[in-house]
Amino acid sequence: MRRRDFLKFSLWGAAACLAPKNLLRAQTHGGHDPSVEFTGSPPYVPYRDPLPIPPVLKPKRRGRVDTYTITMQPGVAQCHSYLPPTPILGYNGIFPGPVIRATKGRQVEITHVNQLPTSHVSHLPTIHLHGALVAPEHDGHPNDGISTGDSRTYVYPNDQRACPLWYHDHTHEATGERVYRGLAGLYFLDDPKDAGLRLPKGKYEVPLVIQDRSFLPTGELFYNVSDATLETGFHGDVILTNGVIQPYLDVSTRKYRFRILNGSNSRVYKLAISNGQPLIQIGTDGGLLHRPLMKDSIEIAPSERVDVVVDFSDLPVGSSLLLLNKNDIGRLGAIMRFNVTKQEKDTALVPAFLSTWEDLPEASAVTTRNFTLNRQITGDTFRWVINGQTYSAANPPLATPKLGTLERWRFINPTNHPHPMHMHLVQFQVVNIGGEPQAPSEFGWKDTVVVPPASEVTVLARFEKYTGRYVFHCHNLEHEDFAMMAEFEVVP
Repeated sequence: MRRRDFLKFSLWGAAACLAPKNLLRAQTHGGHDPSVEFTGSPPYVPYRDPLPIPPVLKPKRRGRVDTYTITMQPGVAQCHSYLPPTPILGYNGIFPGPVIRATKGRQVEITHVNQLPTSHVSHLPTIHLHGALVAPEHDGHPNDGISTGDSRTYVYPNDQRACPLWYHDHTHEATGERVYRGLAGLYFLDDPKDAGLRLPKGKYEVPLVIQDRSFLPTGELFYNVSDATLETGFHGDVILTNGVIQPYLDVSTRKYRFRILNGSNSRVYKLAISNGQPLIQIGTDGGLLHRPLMKDSIEIAPSERVDVVVDFSDLPVGSSLLLLNKNDIGRLGAIMRFNVTKQEKDTALVPAFLSTWEDLPEASAVTTRNFTLNRQITGDTFRWVINGQTYSAANPPLATPKLGTLERWRFINPTNHPHPMHMHLVQFQVVNIGGEPQAPSEFGWKDTVVVPPASEVTVLARFEKYTGRYVFHCHNLEHEDFAMMAEFEVVP
């Protein structure tokens, strides 16, 4: 049984009707009146605007250390040429944030400066490099907030497999809105040894940050927390790629590598090409697969990354095709368009073998830990819980793995919603879904895995390098904020 067979569901289903009524008022810091009824984003013409490519920041080099300064601040984005400019919160004021290109074994230090407006100071921002092997004080713990006008320097040793990471706000009870308004950016960790693979590179290696959003006629982003969004997570009614609604990309008759992040709060996408040709998957959250996988479609949940190659070689100049989202219809059913505009010689390859692979030895797991993902209603308060516990920094950790040991973690989901579970510090292997053994090499190394409704997932993780407290949580951001998150502590 494969993961994609479990994920044929809709997050918007009738389950939203199960949400307790009148438990939450609409909440927003966007500047517009939250009592105004939202009737849908304004009309627009799809594929009118070109795909923007987020800028790559240039570091200051100090020996074997690359240093950066990034400022969290308000900005303005042009999300579609038919829309007025959109106020956002961005890293360096742009949406999405600038790209960091790091090199394995070369340390990166990023000083983040908090210049967010005063309407956002009730929850001090913290920055998490998602998927990184880092010390706890540099992991972006929800309680390590940065005061207005102050800064914090995060140190990333980059001592792990090359992989696509991303950095984002991790403020408890405000992560959903902060990420939604723009506080997210890509961080690619490269290994010079991979250059010999001859995968598409340079302008043929394209980052795609896919997010759903809703807009008011003024161009403002519409976001609220209500009964329905508390249950399902927030869903926008249009899809953006790299901050633009349904853009187009001009391509040549050759292979392209797309580094894809689902940066949405809660929507799960099912990616496919409109002409039926396969997506060639070469990587996941934790880096390259052992060998390429030919996929008719690929599902990708919030915070998951997929690395795919699309071959335009056999398409005639003047043709076009769409990147589809087969989990939805209408304007949510298409993500962007590729226009074949030029014939070009292709020197890139997709080799039969990409990376060495070793299955974690399940027999060496020192323990199995069970985590049940559920709802809890106390009086008029609705919360998401792990093992009956809502998140609080005062809670004892739910797990205390010993440094250097391998553990088996089982996530049990009795609810009717999928939960993309993310573990900080580690990359893990998926070994079991719903009682059916899985081939870890087909999943690749992961830091986020979807636990399907009324099912369970078992993963293997080795806790290495660092001791201290970290968190694990659902990456449906409204579930995380309300409050499906817990701590674990790696002990000596």
